[in-house]
Amino acid sequence: MKSSENTGNAANSYRATVTSDAPSELGLIKIHDNVLAALVSRAVLGVEGISRLAGSAIIDNLAGMVGSHSRAIEIIKDTDDQLKIIVKVNVLFGTVIPAVAVEVQRQVIEQVESAAGVTVAAVDVVIQQLDDLVEEEETAETDSMSAAAQAAAVSGIPAMG
Repeated sequence: MKSSENTGNAANSYRATVTSDAPSELGLIKIHDNVLAALVSRAVLGVEGISRLAGSAIIDNLAGMVGSHSRAIEIIKDTDDQLKIIVKVNVLFGTVIPAVAVEVQRQVIEQVESAAGVTVAAVDVVIQQLDDLVEEEETAETDSMSAAAQAAAVSGIPAMG
């Protein structure tokens, strides 16, 4: 795999647009970092005890609408053609935080390596906030209403509710 964009970060790290060293006979295959971030997001949110990705749900929803990934996920490609992934999450109160973090690491590595065929060298998990279950349910309701309002605004149809 090769990186196509240098981000100028220290230690010669690169933005994670990944291309194949041995393109198929049909052409070159590129996997953009937004695709990798989507794989990471799905893996993280599938772990029991994770409330959500850290950050503002409204800002991240708007970023998703314009094709950008969440600020809670950072993907760095090092000079050894391996990915380092940093993910910031909120966990639910009452969970065993180290156990949840290890499961996030396992799931992210498994999902990204199997779906994208790239090597994940490390997954750093940053626990940003502790959420109560009641807050999580209220946030989910607000997020679904916000998503409906955003969809209506894009389509030009007035939002209901």
